[in-house]
Amino acid sequence: MLFYIVLVVQILLALCHGSLAEKMMRPKFKDIKVWSEEKMVSHKIAYDNSDPHLNFSMEVHQELQDVDIHFDVRITNKQDPYYTSSLNTTLNICRILNFANKSPVGRFVHGFIREFGNIVESCPIAKGSYYINKFWWPEDPTTAILPDLEFEIHFNAQHLDASKKRTLIMNDQIDGVFTVQDVNNLKPGIFAMLPKRR
Repeated sequence: MLFYIVLVVQILLALCHGSLAEKMMRPKFKDIKVWSEEKMVSHKIAYDNSDPHLNFSMEVHQELQDVDIHFDVRITNKQDPYYTSSLNTTLNICRILNFANKSPVGRFVHGFIREFGNIVESCPIAKGSYYINKFWWPEDPTTAILPDLEFEIHFNAQHLDASKKRTLIMNDQIDGVFTVQDVNNLKPGIFAMLPKRR
């Protein structure tokens, strides 16, 4: 009799779990390599595949006048590597912060990220600790129609002093794969970020 009760409970739990799960494409990080110019800045990146969330922490050891960040991103279809997308861009931190102060969209995105920690607010970047904890971008289940994708992200940051001399201060490489999986902790989509009407 006890066996049947346990069996029924297990079936009910499985049914409940199944009804809550949704198909979702999520990343799994295979390898994270970080490098910092320790005299100027040190930083760490951590990712939890099970939660999921990203943690970023940075310690600025001396004031940074201006910083350019460079992204080189490559995304490849696992089933057919012929289909590949890439992004190669450089952005200036001080200009981004200026945009965040002047643009409604910039304020919206900046405010959303600021909820997760102590982030850089102005230039020059003062000595101190900056961090983003338990951050996750909004998700949408429609991404589950996509094929599994491999990704490579190369990120670096360069300090520009008063004479515009460049010094490499960060150089990171992140590799992983986007896979479609059943999840029961879907994070709200992009429209859920919009302010609610009262």
